[in-house]
Amino acid sequence: MQFDEPKVIEALTAEWRWILPGIDTVIAVTSMGNVMLRDLEGCHWRVCPEELSAEIFARNLEELQTAFTDAERKADWQMNALVTELVEEFGEPDIGECFGFVIPAVLGGEYSTSNIRRRGLYEYLRFTGDLAYQTKGLKDGEIIKFEIV
Repeated sequence: MQFDEPKVIEALTAEWRWILPGIDTVIAVTSMGNVMLRDLEGCHWRVCPEELSAEIFARNLEELQTAFTDAERKADWQMNALVTELVEEFGEPDIGECFGFVIPAVLGGEYSTSNIRRRGLYEYLRFTGDLAYQTKGLKDGEIIKFEIV
């Protein structure tokens, strides 16, 4: 997927800085808005907006290469079957767009076309980063109420 790296870094720095260290470079962005980046220490992080998570994916380039030879981890990263279905339903995302969840999966949203739309990538990363920060202390099964103003 094509993206503007400075805009991705800006969005992540603005709303994911509470969990991400300094960003060196963006390695890749998937059609689902997942971001693979390298931090200033050389660790590779995966930002997963639908799960409202950011975590170390690989501690160095060798671990990254090994991870992408693992079919299950590669399939989880690419989500090809779902992306194919979404492209058929909504068309290919434009530059700076991704497929984004209406209700994040971690909050009960389904991995289906009924819960996913084409979205502006940078705004989606900002929104999910803010939401991740606000919900970071929630425990499984805890009831929450959102008020959108």
